[in-house]
Amino acid sequence: MKTLNRTLLLTLLLFSTNLYSVEIIPLLGFRGGGEFVDENTNKKHTLNSSEIYGLILSFPYERGKNIEVYYSHQSTQLSSITIQQPVPSNSVDIPLTIDYLHFGGTAPITDEKNLKTFVTGGLGFTYLSPDYADAQSDLRASFSIGLGLKWPMTERIALRLETRALATMYNNNSAIFCNGGCVISVNGNFFMQGEVFAGLGFKF
Repeated sequence: MKTLNRTLLLTLLLFSTNLYSVEIIPLLGFRGGGEFVDENTNKKHTLNSSEIYGLILSFPYERGKNIEVYYSHQSTQLSSITIQQPVPSNSVDIPLTIDYLHFGGTAPITDEKNLKTFVTGGLGFTYLSPDYADAQSDLRASFSIGLGLKWPMTERIALRLETRALATMYNNNSAIFCNGGCVISVNGNFFMQGEVFAGLGFKF
């Protein structure tokens, strides 16, 4: 009887550990630039495509499904911005960092033992921070959707490949990067970017 009780207790502990384990996924990838269209001039201001890095925290929810926290960081440049100070109509390229923080999850497409495919999505915020004295950072709501695959390398380590589309929400005539005067009045409802990345997941 004692042996049976110990076996049941060990089984429950192992099941609980597997059910509530957390997976930490450092990621590296590449993000397409995106663009803003100025409402006043109808001029397009593009962002350079560049590398990204970040982290995903993944928590089991149901079989094959996970709740996730996604963070990523990009350093890029916003082209041909007209600055009013100190010289009006002076056009410059502004260094810009973009950070995404999304809360969402994954749902399986296939759940094979050696290769798992899934859809992913999230809601959260985009933080755009221009590196220029007369421009101010901007925080906006955003969402993402994507497709991915996971290849379990060991019981605790898996390779994850993923592609995502990210959309930051604006209203028409939204003024961004304001600091006394506004740099751009946005034409359109969304600022769109796309990315691909790879990561190694470590399950604890």
